[in-house]
Amino acid sequence: MTPNNPPKNIWRMLAVCFFMLICGASDATPGVVLPEIESYYKISYGVVSIIWVGNAFGFILVACISHKMESWFNHRNLLLIGTGLAMLMYAIVSSGTKYPVIVIGFFFGGAGLAINLSKSNVFMSRFGDKSATYLSYAQCCYGVGATVSPLIATAFVSSGIKFHFFYLVLLGCALTAFVLFFLSFSGAETDLAPWEAEYRDENKGSDKDHRELLKASLKNKVTWLMALFTFFYQGAEVAVGGWIVTYLIDYRGGRQSVGYVASGFWSGVALGRLFLTRPLYKWVGPRRSVFICSLTAMVFIGLTWAVPSIIAAGVLVSLAGFFVGPNYPTMLKLASDMFPRKIHIISLTITTAFGSSGGAFFPFIIGMAAQKLGAFVVLPGFLILYTLMLAFWVALPNKDRRIKDGDKFGLWQRIW
Repeated sequence: MTPNNPPKNIWRMLAVCFFMLICGASDATPGVVLPEIESYYKISYGVVSIIWVGNAFGFILVACISHKMESWFNHRNLLLIGTGLAMLMYAIVSSGTKYPVIVIGFFFGGAGLAINLSKSNVFMSRFGDKSATYLSYAQCCYGVGATVSPLIATAFVSSGIKFHFFYLVLLGCALTAFVLFFLSFSGAETDLAPWEAEYRDENKGSDKDHRELLKASLKNKVTWLMALFTFFYQGAEVAVGGWIVTYLIDYRGGRQSVGYVASGFWSGVALGRLFLTRPLYKWVGPRRSVFICSLTAMVFIGLTWAVPSIIAAGVLVSLAGFFVGPNYPTMLKLASDMFPRKIHIISLTITTAFGSSGGAFFPFIIGMAAQKLGAFVVLPGFLILYTLMLAFWVALPNKDRRIKDGDKFGLWQRIW
């Protein structure tokens, strides 16, 4: 499969990239407007963090029923349902209604984004040797959305506009994505069939078959290691992107205008995915790429914590984002290569849903810890999550290593 074969693929790729931009904007916006949400509803860190719990439940629901959805709906309809749920969230939040209803809106948004992220990643992983490149482009668009949205949201609140009106912008973007998916994925079941067939079980019709595939996926060691890696990765990524502004305001004495620092972090993520992912994957391999990027990012986050300067924090957080960025598309490409074809779709859906739930769950945990201990916990929280993430990466089988009979497969062979 290529961008021009089938002919509509180029438009499908553009639709996916545009929706990834919306996903990035959706994930990055709450962190910037968090102080405004607290003020608007007169609630604490802990209570405002519940929006991420609503998001997490949406992601978890999709992970639990993903194997069913594959039999209920075709590719285009799933993307339309996911986009529709995201639109419902933006409509609810933009109304500025009562806070419990806002949390319910985030639940719908979590479910919608989980559906579309999994289907988009599955689609992008079908491009063979070029899939790492195209996955990095899609994830770069996520970073671009996450970069631009804090700038616009900061401009909104700095101008005295209520935070919830920004979600009207996201609603309009999601409506555009709905139209793009509707048009570009028409006929997808037919013209993508030759490439989808090798990933699907021959007897996929009955519920029993789907249950067997789900069981096989859940029993697969690599599925769980990838899912837990992604769980901690996105937890760390979104926690920093979501809480760095609050950290700088409350712990470093910054002003509301420091929302640009969140944009710096997400722009680093976007640039890292665009310029680092493919070269590192090609020259040093996926396992080493993740270790190099992760350890470098941890150094920059540690320096951000140690250096008491808002300007330095902006630069260091951006550099950290540059090395955080490549990990996700690198993981997706390696996961696509390692998952057995029969369970490829289900395992990739579980992995992305776990990651998204981590990106919702850990910002909530950071918020609860910040309420008890102070906003300084944001950066050490990142370091802890990244350490746990690397532990699961080490546990993955190293396909690049071949050892002789009788030799031990030690820690170094797992890492390098």
